[in-house]
Amino acid sequence: MKREFLEGLGLEKEAINSIMAEHGKSTNELKSKVTELETEKGSLSEQLTQRDSDIDSLRKGSGTSAELKTQLEKLQSDYKEMESKSQTDLAETRLNSAIDLAFTKEGAKNIKATRALLNFEKLELGEDGTVKGLDDQLVALKESDGYLFPESEESNDRPRIVNEGNPQTIQTTSEDAFAKALGIQNNTNGGN
Repeated sequence: MKREFLEGLGLEKEAINSIMAEHGKSTNELKSKVTELETEKGSLSEQLTQRDSDIDSLRKGSGTSAELKTQLEKLQSDYKEMESKSQTDLAETRLNSAIDLAFTKEGAKNIKATRALLNFEKLELGEDGTVKGLDDQLVALKESDGYLFPESEESNDRPRIVNEGNPQTIQTTSEDAFAKALGIQNNTNGGN
C-alpha cells in the first residue's frame, strides 16, 4: 500500500501514519514467514544434494567392499519399492474416494455394503478422476439390490389404507355421506 493512495482518498496525515504502521507490521510478518520457508527449502535442498552425493560416493567406494555394495543395492531397491508402494497406495486411495463420492451422489443407503458388491477388477480410475466401469456396475446393482438405493419413483402397488391429504377438504358434495347413511339430513338453509 502506498502513502500517495491514502492521501488521494483525503485522509489526514495522522490516520495515514497509523494505517501505514499497521500495514508495515502485517507485511513484515509475511516477509519473515516467506524468508523462513525459503531458508527451510534451501536447507532441505542441501540435505537432498548431500544425500545424493553420499550415495554416489558409497557407490564409487563400494567397488572395494562387496558388503557395502550389497547394502547399497538393498537400500536402492528398498527405496524403489517404497516409492512404488506409495504410488500404488495413492492410486488406491483416489479410486476409493471416487467410488465413495459416486455412491454418495447416487444416494446409496449403505456405502460399505454397496462397496462389497463391486467387482474392483473391472474398475479403473481415469485421469479426470472418474471411475471407468462404475456406471455399468451401479446400474446392475440398482436392478439386483435396489434396496441399497432410494426409490426413484414411488410405486403404486402399495395398499392405500386412507385417502391422502386433509379429509375435511376431500368432500366435494354438499351432503355428508356419513350423515345421510345415518338418516340425518344436512340442512343448509338454517331451518328445522
